[in-house]
Amino acid sequence: MLWLVAIFLSFNVVLGEDVQTMAANFLNKYNYLSQSRSGNHDLPSAIKKFQEFNSLPVTGELDQATVKLMKTPRCGLPDVDDNGNRRRRYVTYGKWSKSALKYYVQHGADLSQAQQDADFRKALQFWADQSSLTFRQVYSPNDADLKISFGHYTHQGTNAEDICGYPFDGQGGVLAHAFFPEDGRAHFDESEYYTANSDQGTSLLWVATHEFGHSLGLAHSNVQGAVMYPYYTGYTPGMKLHYDDISGIQSLYGGPGSVPITSAPEVCKDDSPHCASYKSSGHCEKYPDSMKTWCKKTCSFC
Repeated sequence: MLWLVAIFLSFNVVLGEDVQTMAANFLNKYNYLSQSRSGNHDLPSAIKKFQEFNSLPVTGELDQATVKLMKTPRCGLPDVDDNGNRRRRYVTYGKWSKSALKYYVQHGADLSQAQQDADFRKALQFWADQSSLTFRQVYSPNDADLKISFGHYTHQGTNAEDICGYPFDGQGGVLAHAFFPEDGRAHFDESEYYTANSDQGTSLLWVATHEFGHSLGLAHSNVQGAVMYPYYTGYTPGMKLHYDDISGIQSLYGGPGSVPITSAPEVCKDDSPHCASYKSSGHCEKYPDSMKTWCKKTCSFC
């Protein structure tokens, strides 16, 4: 679609440098402008990559359609890699070493706990139905592979986590973010108004399905209509995964009925040459968490 020159000029006169600053910050955050020395540092080139990824007219200019999409609520993970290289269709970033995963929920404020549990369960089941994965809810973060939580701005995640290095930005903008395998953290911005089965507010089911795709190893796709497309598309009755999402998850874990992935047997060994000394000094009893990492054989933790 072509934009009239008069409209474009008027738009920039009103917003001026604010648009340039917003766009530069946005393109840097999502890796269209590279933070590495060898990557792309040219703003018009970065705008073109952004437009191409999102099927917009490739002008290299901050026209209304481009700025509007930049301001659309979305996931907080980048669309391109650290050097600004564009991704097409589904992209994978690691996988879990097992197919039976446990998840823990630290609930948010907007919906009842029962409704949140139902939406998270359904979101995970979308992925389970198309792969060899299974999911089971547990009630301690220490027992979980996937740790789901809500937080404002600078946030911690579950009580078992450190402060997250990626603060949220308030209502709108970034809705949530999740980390690739085998990290397991999925953080939802508590500043959003989450809803269920409604076109009002932000659909928790949609956001959760997208973020869990990241938790399972999928990066963003440029296929509009795919759940892994980075922008929030809203509540849709009868929501389901796109063929592109299904292709991505099956490339990692196979289809339904595939042989389940099992973890390799854990080797019982020490990872420190000083374990005998630590044991004689009583460290096995005094510092069990550290000793489980460094001296699990000598301290009889395996």
